[in-house]
Amino acid sequence: MLGPPGAGKTVLGNHVAFNVARSTGNVVVATLLVESHDRMMSHLRQFGFFLTNEIGDRIHFLSLYDEVSSNGLSGCLEHIRRVVRERQATLLVLDGAGRLEDFAASELEFRRFTYELQIQLAALGCTALLLSDQDVTRLHPIEMHVDGIIALRDERIDAYCMRSLEVRKLRGVNFLRGAHAMTISQDGVEVYPRLEAISATSPAPPAPGHDRLGFGVDELDDMLYGGLLSGSMTMILGAPGAGKTISGIHFLHQGLSLGERSVFVTFNETPDELIEKSEAIGHSLRSFVRDGQCRIHWQPPLEVLVDAWSQTVLKLVDELQPRRLFLDGVSDIERQDHAGQRLPSILAALGNELRARGVTTLLTTENRGLVGGTLDVPLPTPSATVSNIILLRYVELHSQLHRLVSVLKTRSSAHDTSIREFVISDCGMRVSETFESAEAVLTGVARSPSGGVREVES
Repeated sequence: MLGPPGAGKTVLGNHVAFNVARSTGNVVVATLLVESHDRMMSHLRQFGFFLTNEIGDRIHFLSLYDEVSSNGLSGCLEHIRRVVRERQATLLVLDGAGRLEDFAASELEFRRFTYELQIQLAALGCTALLLSDQDVTRLHPIEMHVDGIIALRDERIDAYCMRSLEVRKLRGVNFLRGAHAMTISQDGVEVYPRLEAISATSPAPPAPGHDRLGFGVDELDDMLYGGLLSGSMTMILGAPGAGKTISGIHFLHQGLSLGERSVFVTFNETPDELIEKSEAIGHSLRSFVRDGQCRIHWQPPLEVLVDAWSQTVLKLVDELQPRRLFLDGVSDIERQDHAGQRLPSILAALGNELRARGVTTLLTTENRGLVGGTLDVPLPTPSATVSNIILLRYVELHSQLHRLVSVLKTRSSAHDTSIREFVISDCGMRVSETFESAEAVLTGVARSPSGGVREVES
């Protein structure tokens, strides 16, 4: 395992060691020219994986400095072999393995030491995990002798720092290539495999079903010819305040009223604020949240790790097994510099995983323009990411802002292509029955539309 200081080698190595000890294995943790064992113990005690009662029993800490200083690499090898045999260890973690090269007379001697260590430990049934602060961008001659290579990085992207783990080599085993996000918390090390890489090896998800899931807004459902196809992913695109969150509340409330389970994932408004908003439009989520039929997950839009977020979404779905999912504020992830370029492929992979679970997904993203005819879609290639796109926008007429809704795209289904005006009141979202009121707003021509939600004065 390679990585610069601070990348997480020691924490990950010990996390693995304590997990092996927890599963009734014996471990030897050997150190060379790294922090003392007392300092290491004081640092490790803050992690949830640390087990004090395993120290000296299933986990034995060993310092190699005196042995290698006195007897060289050959003496060090014999010492390691003896301790591993006495402890009947199934895992050896060697922290500071790169420093052993400093005690070798030549590169050949160090390569021979590595080869013999591997052979002797294999005979004892012991796996070795070597931790080295070697530069991850530089190849080392011993890499041809080891069975696996794991590279850890701690990179700075503008003001943001992100840890990652990459498996470079693993003999005889298939693995996910590329860098994967890694975090260190009180629980220890958590690795978040890239969802795109996982989804690429998964079976093709089923096609969207023929069932329709509506919003409970009759006129909008009519525009969608009955609602969204089950298992599809739909983007609601609109300016701030256009009604994106209200639309999502309608969508979830309709399903909840039919006895379905739902998940609400949001970045901006807290659960209490969202419940109050739902009550203000007469579509309260409070009782459904209290009874566990609906779960609201809120995360502040600050340094969002997109891989962790996508895994959280899938975990919530697996726990509750909802039929409907609302992801509100995907634009907040797109604004993260480290995630913006990957977001379309992540959403496509997430859509595949959700469709395989039978979930119909609604997500919202902001149009950067507030009013006017320019449509600035923030996500590249949305056609490959989502099945359906609904546009909510403002139009200004006579110093008044009017809301308009239109369906831009529905995959595998026809839809109404008209533009309709809508209003939001204490009864929720109400859409005009015809396009005439919207036409009056767009042209500025006075009409008295039948079935419209408002009349526009000329």
